Amino acid sequence: MRIGTRALLILVPVAVLPLLGAGWSAINVSRRALEDRTRASQEAVARFLAERVSAEVRASLHAAALAANAMEFGELRAHERTGALRLVFRQIEGAAAVALLSPQGAQIGEPVYLASRADDPSLADRPVLDPSDIAAFARSIPLRAALQVGTAVGPAHASRAGDPRVSVAVRARGGPVLAVEFSLSRLLPLVSESRLGARGEAAVVDRSGAVVLSSSREQVAARTSLSASPLVQAAVAGRLGAMAFRADVARLGATAEVPDLGWIVAVDEPAEDALVESRVLARRTALAVAIALAAGVVLALVAGDALVRPIRALHRGAAALARGDLTHRVGGDRRGDELGDLARAFNAMASEIERWNTELARRVEEKTREAREAQDLLLRAQKLAAVGQLGAGVAHEVNNPLTGLLGLVQLLLLHEPADSARRKTLESIEAQARRIHEIVKRLQRSADEAEGAHAPVDLRALLDDALAREDAALSQAGVTVIREYGPPLRVAGDPQKLGEAFSELMVNARRAMPGGGQLTVGYRSIDGQLAAVHFADTGKGIAAEIRGRIFEPFFTTKTDWNAKGLGLTMVHRVCEAHHGRVTVESEPGKGATFTVLLPVLQDRALA
Repeated sequence: MRIGTRALLILVPVAVLPLLGAGWSAINVSRRALEDRTRASQEAVARFLAERVSAEVRASLHAAALAANAMEFGELRAHERTGALRLVFRQIEGAAAVALLSPQGAQIGEPVYLASRADDPSLADRPVLDPSDIAAFARSIPLRAALQVGTAVGPAHASRAGDPRVSVAVRARGGPVLAVEFSLSRLLPLVSESRLGARGEAAVVDRSGAVVLSSSREQVAARTSLSASPLVQAAVAGRLGAMAFRADVARLGATAEVPDLGWIVAVDEPAEDALVESRVLARRTALAVAIALAAGVVLALVAGDALVRPIRALHRGAAALARGDLTHRVGGDRRGDELGDLARAFNAMASEIERWNTELARRVEEKTREAREAQDLLLRAQKLAAVGQLGAGVAHEVNNPLTGLLGLVQLLLLHEPADSARRKTLESIEAQARRIHEIVKRLQRSADEAEGAHAPVDLRALLDDALAREDAALSQAGVTVIREYGPPLRVAGDPQKLGEAFSELMVNARRAMPGGGQLTVGYRSIDGQLAAVHFADTGKGIAAEIRGRIFEPFFTTKTDWNAKGLGLTMVHRVCEAHHGRVTVESEPGKGATFTVLLPVLQDRALA
């Protein structure tokens, strides 16, 4: 008995120690995996917020540059300059104040801003400025940098109410410098949403550590300094990315630099909150290991030699997880004893870690793609809005002399014989003038088009009407139409504008198939929330290098003089007005497919 007991006492540690090692390795692996996932998530949030802030400021600078290059401010009279500045203030979205300065820094005319709340609904979102705000605006104008490089962004500042602002300066035509102050308050909700957990913090600071944007308006208004934060100090020193540090408690955070501005985005949260899943997993793993240890001791007393193999398998599994092989699984999970339970618990833990890793990669990729698409749509919308507003002014100026030209030509035609060579020349002038008039009308419609009354619209009937209008032209061009209609769908919209947009896409497809081809028109439902209306042609397709420009005004690849480059711009605006969007997929030589996404009209919305 003594020999047997001594042998069992020797056998028990042999069975217990590998299980302890396997459990400890599994806990460490799970904690490292969770820390890596948390760091990657924080870095992704910081980079996404930095890109959004940079995109917002770049869009504002681009809008100011368009306005500065649209007019000869140096040649305008005093009252004309005032009117021009008011036009710039009204047309640039988010502008809080506009001023015109000489190269020496002298003020040319009075700055334009709201001294009291405006009655105009289009200016309802503009902030009201007092003399202290104007003084802060004047101090933040980067005049010297704008004179040297053409465009510049000044230091961030804030109003007493906590409205974050930034001033940009653009060298205008004729010598003056156009300065515009923009409000960054639209970014505050995004910063608040970027907080990690209930006790997390998110802020954007300048190189001195002063707060530019934060979830706390008090911090923005006071320009609170976060220079004492180890996270901010490391970022200013050039060490961007994830970092563990200690403030009031141990915290995990990440930083990213805002492109072109030098600002720092800092997000962090208590390590206790970030690693809460690790503690839960550690307790579960510890429980599983404890059960397995108890079973191992009992089995070791009965048949220690038979237990060595599965314990070694568990140890190899833990080592494989430690090496990063998350697909590794241990055998013996079909056993009906405690070792089988331990193997199943280990495999379940490994599966959960692998699932977390896969889910994290998928979410990061999805959020990155969504952020890129949102940024592209934002830049496209802002570009079209700026070009449309500028085009509206140009169209107004062209219309007056054009009307006079048409009237004079028509008067001359009244006195010319039908067979006169001069009459043919005058008729050619009249035709070209009418073409210009048509372009101007479409440009004005594109820029000034107001959102019409929305009503329930049946997609099948709307597509049939549009096809009926284009049927003769499609048949004459040798285009065969195939309808792919799904179950009946309704959307809320303006049937006339939607019909014009659908007709324009059919015209675009017909012109892409000068030698005939096939046009497939149809729609389908996406998760009962969106209607996807597609127009697929078998034309020559769209090259990848120009695919991103096809919605820009006046951009066209058609050789037909009737193609004015405004059709797809109109389609984009109509889709935006209906809270949707238009996308294109194409390969050269394989045709193109335009897809219009519109919200489906829900039956309960009509109750």
